[in-house]
Amino acid sequence: MKKHAGATLMEVLITVLILAVGLLGLSATQVMSLKNANNSHNRYLAGLAAQEMADRIRANPTGRMNYDGQTVDGSETASGCGATCVNQDLYDWGQVIKTNLPSGKGEIDVNGTQVTLTVFWKEQHTGKDRGTAAAVPEEFSYQLVVEL
Repeated sequence: MKKHAGATLMEVLITVLILAVGLLGLSATQVMSLKNANNSHNRYLAGLAAQEMADRIRANPTGRMNYDGQTVDGSETASGCGATCVNQDLYDWGQVIKTNLPSGKGEIDVNGTQVTLTVFWKEQHTGKDRGTAAAVPEEFSYQLVVEL
């Protein structure tokens, strides 16, 4: 009988190589899952911000038209709550968006009794260009239309 010196060692090395490739694939899947979970969380926060502003507009029916055409990005200044509280509402909404959403901004469009609230933010791309120079953050939006 011949001795097969080193055959077992080769089998072990090949097994370790296959296991390492499998673990790399598993970790890449985990990273992608975490990014998608973060993007999903941003969509949830955008929806909450839009609902909050819709409630503020509902609570201020006399000042409804003062919200029309307003855009916020968190750079507004607080002016307290005057007769209609519009400026304070816009300031608060801008702070919520700036704090919770990357490159976030919000827009309000009032058309009679219909109010359209749109929240914009940027997310990291998780598709085929991920990790390349073409993978620039994409702008996403959440739009809520409310009938007052």
